[in-house]
Amino acid sequence: MNVPYSWLKELVDFSWSPEELANRLTLAGAETEAERLTDIPFDNIVIGRVEEISKVPGSDHLTLATVFDGREKLAVVCGAPNVAAGQNIILAKIGAELKGGFKIKKAKLRGVESFGMICSERELGISDDHSGIMVLEDSFSLGAPAFEAIGLDDHVLSLDLTPNRADLLSVMGVARDVACLAGSKIKYPTYMLEEVRDEAAKFIKIDIADPEACPRYAARVIRNIKIGPSPWWIKRKLLLCGIRPINNVVDITNLVMMEIGHPLHAFDYDRFLRKEILVRRAQEGEKFATLDGKEHVLTPEVLLITDGEKGVACGGVMGGQESEVSDKTTTVLLESAYFNAPTVRRSRQKLGLITEASIRFEKGCDPNAVEKALDRAAYLLGEYTGGEILNGVVDCYPNKKYPVVIKVRPERVNAVLGTDIPKSRMVEILQNIEYGIKDRGHLEVTVPTFAVDVTREIDVIEEIVRLEGYDAVPTRDKNKGPLFSPYPEDEQFCDNIRRILTAQGYDEIYSGGMADKKLLEQVSGAQPAVEILNPIADDLTVMENTILFTLLKSAGHNIAHRNVDLKLFVIGKIYKPGAPPLEEEEIGILVTGKGEDTWYNRGASLGFHDLKGAVEAFLGWNRITVKGYEPAARPALDAAESMAILGADGELGYIGAVGENIARLFDVKQKLWVAVISFNKARRGIGPVKPYQPLPKYPAAPRDLAVVVDEKVRAGELLDKISKEGGSLLESVSIFDLFRGKQIGDGKKSLAFSMVYRSPERSLEAEEVNALHQKIAESLKEGFGADIREA
Repeated sequence: MNVPYSWLKELVDFSWSPEELANRLTLAGAETEAERLTDIPFDNIVIGRVEEISKVPGSDHLTLATVFDGREKLAVVCGAPNVAAGQNIILAKIGAELKGGFKIKKAKLRGVESFGMICSERELGISDDHSGIMVLEDSFSLGAPAFEAIGLDDHVLSLDLTPNRADLLSVMGVARDVACLAGSKIKYPTYMLEEVRDEAAKFIKIDIADPEACPRYAARVIRNIKIGPSPWWIKRKLLLCGIRPINNVVDITNLVMMEIGHPLHAFDYDRFLRKEILVRRAQEGEKFATLDGKEHVLTPEVLLITDGEKGVACGGVMGGQESEVSDKTTTVLLESAYFNAPTVRRSRQKLGLITEASIRFEKGCDPNAVEKALDRAAYLLGEYTGGEILNGVVDCYPNKKYPVVIKVRPERVNAVLGTDIPKSRMVEILQNIEYGIKDRGHLEVTVPTFAVDVTREIDVIEEIVRLEGYDAVPTRDKNKGPLFSPYPEDEQFCDNIRRILTAQGYDEIYSGGMADKKLLEQVSGAQPAVEILNPIADDLTVMENTILFTLLKSAGHNIAHRNVDLKLFVIGKIYKPGAPPLEEEEIGILVTGKGEDTWYNRGASLGFHDLKGAVEAFLGWNRITVKGYEPAARPALDAAESMAILGADGELGYIGAVGENIARLFDVKQKLWVAVISFNKARRGIGPVKPYQPLPKYPAAPRDLAVVVDEKVRAGELLDKISKEGGSLLESVSIFDLFRGKQIGDGKKSLAFSMVYRSPERSLEAEEVNALHQKIAESLKEGFGADIREA
């Protein structure tokens, strides 16, 4: 949601800079950034007027314009199709700098000298429109600095809204919070609606066949309008909000939507076959062409606005071509309705569209703002199209929606928050955001219908705390329960995983949670999955039951885009059938392709040991014991290269190579190595923090030991045996070499171990170390049939 800073200044008295206002809104629960509309310098960009035009010789599209800048006339070559004599325009003179650092210099085009540029919106950095030059009203002073004169030297507040803040999808909604924070009041626009005697009800009839999908539909009729460009103040506000101006009728409906937050739609009344509105479900296979020129085949999921016979709009999403306002329109039927959010969501999914209207209806509009939006737009249409507003609103509202009344206990507010906010301050905050209050010992709070997410006492408490300021809430108070608990241990664990894996060059990806049913069955071995009742797409019909699906899908997407060397990890949720479905978390890691080239390691392929090192790094850092690995088949993995990861209390997860048949399902032909670990099992395995150990005082006694054993003997078993036999004097042991060859015979392997002996209390004698070393060697002979070699 983009809100112009200057528009808020019109509505509310406050003295904060754009940056400070953005910070205050962020602290009130709506993450906000303030940015200038355009970052180009304003020097040498002025208001000018095109005095005369002529064709450039040898060109079929270039025009030579004589432009007066208030002091002198300049010859300017222009390629825009809409340039004409008598226009007020924006002129970039020699020395000006436009978007992208483009500097205006004296130029010669087709032998004709040009001393500037007549600018489009894109060249000024205020929109992407470059279909023609910007044409201004005659009221601007020639030669005036353009950005100051037209009011575009402004900031735009960009609000990143959470789904529950539908009330902030309008300038008025944001102004309401700003007024509360500033201790001020909103200065609502005032206007007097002038209607003619003819009653609108005689010109249009409204019938709602599905009142659950469309609880309210209202309309006004405005006749004798004249389609044309909007006045600059309307265009300016729309541009600042990121909306392209079209014509006065469409612009006014968009302006009111941005101002009040309620979408409107204007129909060409004369193109209706019957002078009525029937709101119904679409018929199976019914065809409908939307304003974007696309024809859709509808189903009963789509709510259709009709003229009694044919469709004229998809309710809450987009209007239709057959009733579109055009230059020939003289009578407008202005719609203001309230549509059920799930219905709009299903309609726009079926159409494959997302519009400003659908966004607002899906998040929740105010059913009682219908008439206010209608009257505001009708007034503006009367003022700026010359139209006559017929008497009255035709309003079909079968089941009126009333504000929710909630009992709020001031003592409960402070108990939840751990604060001492006086009741009078609570009342002040709620009244400032236009809630009704009756003090009956407790507070009887009437919640306006624009606050669609406020339905319980705890919701009202949230409103109080966000506007009082989260910084006013104590983080901990032994006498009152803390609002904010200490940093959750699960989040600490996640952050530790991210820290360790990103330090090793891994990139984090995110799981969407949804999967293609057939693909998922292949990956998970037909384990049951949670079905989605209302899938958003045909290939996203179930919830993931293994995080491996996300890893494989991401690998396939990256490799398809020629990003073939990958080190990825994900921490995501999986879902298993149940009532309700069970939700768990898994950690997934994937490597494929080649590692980073270094002077000591060029072109080496990523493989099992890279993956194993990453797993042991993040588990080890979190003090989670890895006891070893043992062969264990998994549906998606190559049976010969699949192992279980064993922790202190059982299996933590698995690691191995993805089967070629599974990789090809995701269009991957290169080898993929993956590890999947249960978040909860790993989390439970976190050991105690190790106490501080001083640096050793006594010298170490290093020794090496090389043994030849059967191929089937696991290295981990040898390490466990060495550690057990070495006891407290064996400080560390690790493998430093593996050898296979004819020198030691088929079916054999040689493993070399590096061992360090040390006592924390004394220096070890050579004889003592040698005896212990020999004891370890003998235990390997006895336990594994090992032959001892010289290391």
